[in-house]
Amino acid sequence: MNTVIRLAISLLVLVLLATGCGGNGNKTQGWPKDVPKSALEGLLLSPDEINAVMGTDGMTAHPPVTEMSDHRNLLPNLNCLGAWQVNESAIYGDRWTAMRQVLLRAPDNDDWDNLVVQSMVIFPTAQDAADFLNQSAERWSKCTNHNVNITLNGERLPTWRSGDLTRTDSELTLPFTRVNGDQTSACQRALAVAANLVMDVQACKPAGSSVTQAADVVGQIEAAMPR
Repeated sequence: MNTVIRLAISLLVLVLLATGCGGNGNKTQGWPKDVPKSALEGLLLSPDEINAVMGTDGMTAHPPVTEMSDHRNLLPNLNCLGAWQVNESAIYGDRWTAMRQVLLRAPDNDDWDNLVVQSMVIFPTAQDAADFLNQSAERWSKCTNHNVNITLNGERLPTWRSGDLTRTDSELTLPFTRVNGDQTSACQRALAVAANLVMDVQACKPAGSSVTQAADVVGQIEAAMPR
């Protein structure tokens, strides 16, 4: 066997080994697959799982919501609307194909101490979901360190003040403070994308808390996605 043939065989072996290693690595890491509508209910965290994330007990889940809300009459500033409220129709438009949203709070009344709104929205393709994240990042970046003060029928709604936006390739997080009379809550908003799924989450705890739970909920949902 001449030198040229031996060299060609050696190169072929190296290519096959590299391909094999790359395949094993991808299998281990496993990017999530596109999520079908039928999988949404199973991806929602249960009250017990939310209790564990929030470090509390007694979180009560409200019935699932399957339609977007519309508060643009209260806050026409679209740069802040999507950061202020989860699942706004003026923000999501008509590109999404299915959604589930569940609100949980403890105690289950308007004077709650702990609150989580977890939602998942399916888009037709992963690119559609990624485009939505990028659009939201542009909007949220214009609503950092911003006050939202709204009055409805002569009654002042809870005051909302945002902090600094943190962005990665797949997730946005934004801290904010919510003040309702004498009650002040420390909160976090998280918006993240994995495959064709957008996870839109809000978490609030009593003032003085370090709140990362919105991002924690996102992480648990993503970990349960089909691969």
